[in-house]
Amino acid sequence: MASSSSAPHVLIAGAGLGGLVLAQALRKQGISYEIFERDRSERERRPGWVIGLHHMLDDLKASIPEDLPPISSISNLLPLTKYHPECVYYDPAKPHMPKIGVRGDDSEWVIRAARHRIVEWLGTHIPIQYNKKIVDIEEIGSKVKISFQDGTSAEGDILVGAEGARSATRKHILGGQDPIQFPPMAIIQGSCVLRGEEMDEQLRLGHSLYMVDMSSINGSTMILLVTLVEMFPDGDSGRIGWGLIWPDEGATKEDFWVYSATGQEQYDFVVEKTKGLPAKYLTTIKRSEPQSTIPTLRLHTLVMDSMPTGRITLLGDAAHAMTPFRGEGGFHAISDALNLARAIGKIDKDDIENIKEVFGPYQVNMLERGKEAARLSEEAFSVKREVGSSEFYMAWGRPMGPLPDEDSA
Repeated sequence: MASSSSAPHVLIAGAGLGGLVLAQALRKQGISYEIFERDRSERERRPGWVIGLHHMLDDLKASIPEDLPPISSISNLLPLTKYHPECVYYDPAKPHMPKIGVRGDDSEWVIRAARHRIVEWLGTHIPIQYNKKIVDIEEIGSKVKISFQDGTSAEGDILVGAEGARSATRKHILGGQDPIQFPPMAIIQGSCVLRGEEMDEQLRLGHSLYMVDMSSINGSTMILLVTLVEMFPDGDSGRIGWGLIWPDEGATKEDFWVYSATGQEQYDFVVEKTKGLPAKYLTTIKRSEPQSTIPTLRLHTLVMDSMPTGRITLLGDAAHAMTPFRGEGGFHAISDALNLARAIGKIDKDDIENIKEVFGPYQVNMLERGKEAARLSEEAFSVKREVGSSEFYMAWGRPMGPLPDEDSA
């Protein structure tokens, strides 16, 4: 670790998962930082995405301060304790097929939580500065200066772009170029609140989420994904999200019909496409309001083979955006942040060659890992996959397979 006199002051652009993990890891090392978020307040963030935290959990726990609540406290299954996280696959053409999927256990190797809950947890003791939209980035001698739309500015030794796919930091690094692409995959999503027996039924189908392969019904690749966003404190009700996903070349174009469709038009399309499914898979759709499909989600991917090395670097979606179909975007953002925090701990702020030497391997690993993850995510639902094949679906880094019966299920 660098001495306190040579340790850098780090500017973090973006207070999402990656930015906050980096801030916490720097806080544990005693490295000074400032973190900025373009949203006007924490209330502006829309709840919805759910993330599985798995193979990096031990590293995360070891890398952040001990004054955060236990990570298990953010599980979206709480206050229920009889279930472990579980992802399940169903094929309506094979109603008697045993339950296929991946399930957690008492070791808590996987924790599934709503993104906004993870962000709240990671924000513990972090002084986030909101309403900070970057309008200019300057590298002045051995310093980096960022200017914001509100007329303020900040100066540091290192700038980390963690603002997601719309990263102003990335555009600066690449000289204004933007390699963002739109994959040939479409999605319509919605949500509802369930309670009582209807909620119990969905939890039995998949404690965390389940996917229904509709290829046998529609004659082409189409997936219905149903996911628990979070249980409510009463333990009887909660929010469930769903998404209808299918490959479509039209989704790469600005005038794709979904992007301008009303909530009712999107909802009617979903109802028509899913009408042949057994009733148990349709509860969440029937209980959803058509307007829950708004705002429409437009998917994007971003891969880069390389990037300049210097006082400015990236992490997460700012460097490697991917579709959500393998649920790994948040995982890789957190992994990036943990690796970057270790790298920053070795930096001499006054030695640019040292900075390049430290950031170089970090960036190579991050881009290669992110590029592969983006490829696999885009391919996840593009073809029919057979149960038991080496190409069958993965969940939380593990292959799906037959699941043992549970007393609680």
